Amino acid sequence: MDTTLPAITCPADLKALPLEKLPELAEKIRATLIETLSQTGGHLGPNLGVVELTLALHRVFDTPKDKFVFDVAHQGYVHKMLTGRWDKIHTIRQYEGLNGFLLRSESEHDCYGAGHAGTALGAALGMATARDLKGTDDHVVCVSGDAAFTCGPVFEALNNISSHTKRLITVLNDNEWSIDKNVGAIAKYFNTIATHPGFANLHDKAAKFVEFVLGGGARKLAERVENSAKGLLLPQSEGAHNRSTLFEEFGIRYYGPINGHDLPLLIQTFEFLKTQNEPVILHILTEKGRGYKPALEDPGKFHGLGKYNIETGEVQATDKPTYSQIYARTVTDFAKEDQKIVAITAAMPGGTGLMAFKKEIPERYFDVGIAEEHAALFACGMAVQGLRPFLTIYSTFMQRAVDMILHDMAIQHLPVRLCMDRGGLSGDDGPTHHGLFDIAYLRGIPGLVHMQPKDEDEFVDMLWTMANYDKGPIAIRYPRGNGPGVKPKAKPHLLEIGKAEVVADGSDVALIALGDMFATAELAKKELEAKGYSVALINPRWIKPLDNAVIETYAKKVKVVCTLEDHVLMNGFGCAVIEQLSTAGITTPVVRIGWPDEFVEHGTPAILRQKHGLTVENTVAKVLSKLA
Repeated sequence: MDTTLPAITCPADLKALPLEKLPELAEKIRATLIETLSQTGGHLGPNLGVVELTLALHRVFDTPKDKFVFDVAHQGYVHKMLTGRWDKIHTIRQYEGLNGFLLRSESEHDCYGAGHAGTALGAALGMATARDLKGTDDHVVCVSGDAAFTCGPVFEALNNISSHTKRLITVLNDNEWSIDKNVGAIAKYFNTIATHPGFANLHDKAAKFVEFVLGGGARKLAERVENSAKGLLLPQSEGAHNRSTLFEEFGIRYYGPINGHDLPLLIQTFEFLKTQNEPVILHILTEKGRGYKPALEDPGKFHGLGKYNIETGEVQATDKPTYSQIYARTVTDFAKEDQKIVAITAAMPGGTGLMAFKKEIPERYFDVGIAEEHAALFACGMAVQGLRPFLTIYSTFMQRAVDMILHDMAIQHLPVRLCMDRGGLSGDDGPTHHGLFDIAYLRGIPGLVHMQPKDEDEFVDMLWTMANYDKGPIAIRYPRGNGPGVKPKAKPHLLEIGKAEVVADGSDVALIALGDMFATAELAKKELEAKGYSVALINPRWIKPLDNAVIETYAKKVKVVCTLEDHVLMNGFGCAVIEQLSTAGITTPVVRIGWPDEFVEHGTPAILRQKHGLTVENTVAKVLSKLA
C-alpha cells in the first residue's frame, strides 16, 4: 500500500493536500480502479478519463453544499472515492455494495441519481433555478459527455438555460465516445472545434489566458480578455460577429477546449468560472481509458465490462454465444438475402452485437447516437417507404420511445421490428438498467405483437417470423448473456402468431413459463411430479396476442395455474393471463412468479432471484399452498 499520501476520506482531505501531490493522487486513483475493477467489472474507461476533472472539481467546489450532476453517472467512481467511499470501492456493483451509478440514498454528496444519458443538464438547470428562488449561493456543476449532446432532452435544456438562471456551470467532457464511437453532426461539430487551425499550441495559450484573467484586474479586464481570446480559442461562425459556437446562440458563454488532464489548468479555470454570473460551458478534451493501454486501444470494450486480466485486458471467454451475438449474426444473414432489411441502433453497435451488421452491410446499418425517440421515428419513415427496419435498443432504453411506438408505429400499422436486448434482469447494473418493464409499457398498445423465446433455436425462429411480418409493429424481448445452449436449426421456421407450445400435458397444475423462466418451470415440474402431481408445461411464446385457447383449456382442466416471467408482476405477463381468465369467467387460482412492485437493486441474477423468489423452491411452495 502506498503510504506517501494520506488517506482520502472526504473532500477536505483532498483540499489539504499540496497542489504538487495531486498528480501522484491521480495515479493512485487510476491504479486502484484498474486493480479493483479487474475483480468486480465495471465502467473502467469512463472513470480513467475523468480522474483529473473530478479532482479539480472537488478541489475548487464544496460538496454537498455545491452540487455535481453527472450525466449517466457511470463516471462517478472517482467522485465516490473522494467522498468517503474509497474503502468501499472494492464492493462496486456487488450485491449490497456500492452502486455502479450515483444514488442519492448512498451519499449526501450524490445530489442526483442517474443511469440514462441526457438527463443531467435539465436536472442541473432545475437545481440552479431552485437555488435562485431560494436565494442561496451554492454552485451547480453539470458534467456531461459529448455523446449526451445527441439526446433531445439536452437541447431542450439548452433552450431554457438562459431564460431560467444566471449561474450554471456545464462541463462538456469530450472524449469522442459514448459506449461506442460517437456519430452524427454534433460529434463532427465538436471535432471541428477541437481540430480548428486556430488551436495551435492550444494548451499553452489556454493556460496563459486563464492565468491572465485570474490576475488582480480580472474583473475589470474580463470583457476585453474574453473578446480578444475568442479569436484565439474559438472558431468564428461565418457572417456572425462574435458568435463563436453553437452554445453562445443559446446564451451560454463557451470556454475551451482545454486539456482535461491538466490539473493546474482545470483548477484555475474552475476558480475563474465560479465567479461568473452567467451560464457557462467548459469544453474539455479527455482520453477515455487514460493510463491503461488496453482501455486506450479498445475504448468500446472498456466502457463497461466484467472481470478482466490486468496484464492483457482480456475477459473470460464463454463457450456459448450470447443472445446478442446470435441476434446480430442472424439478422445480418437475413439482410444478405433480403435487401429491404435495415438495422438501426442508438449508440449500441457493440452491446447489441450489430458490429457484425455494420462491418458486412454498412450501407444498411444506421447508428443515430443516443437518440432513441429519433431512432423510432427514423424507423417509421423507413417502414413507410417499404423497408423492413430492425430497431435494436436495450429494453431499459426503449422506454424513451414509447410515445413513438404508440403514436407513430401502432396507429399507422408500420412494420417496425422492435428488438429489445437485456429484456429482464440486468444484474450488476441495477435498477436503471434492468429490463423489467417492457411487457407493461407495450402490452396496452393495440395491434402490437410481442414475444419472448425460451432458447436460442426458438429465438432464431422468432427473428425469422419478425422478418416476414409486415402487418404492424412486432417486438421481441431477450435476456442479457447466454441462453441454455440450444443450437439453432440450419433453416428457421415461421411461427404461428399467438400460438403457444404445449410441452407436456397435465391435470393438476399448469406451469406457463415465459422465456428464460422456462428452465425454472422445468425443474419445478419435476419436483411437483415427485410429490405425485400431474403437471402441464406450456411455453407461451407470445405475450401479445396470448394463446387464449390453450390458456383457457388448461385453466379449466387443472387446479392451479402458475405463470413465471422475468418481469415485474405489476401489469406483466401473469396479469394478462389473469385478465383473460376473468373475461372467460374461469376462477382457477393463478400463482404468479416474477419481480415485485419495486425497483430491484443491483447484484448477480442468482442472488436477486433467490432474494425475490424467482426460484424453483418458491414456485413449488406457492403452487402447493393453492393445492392444499
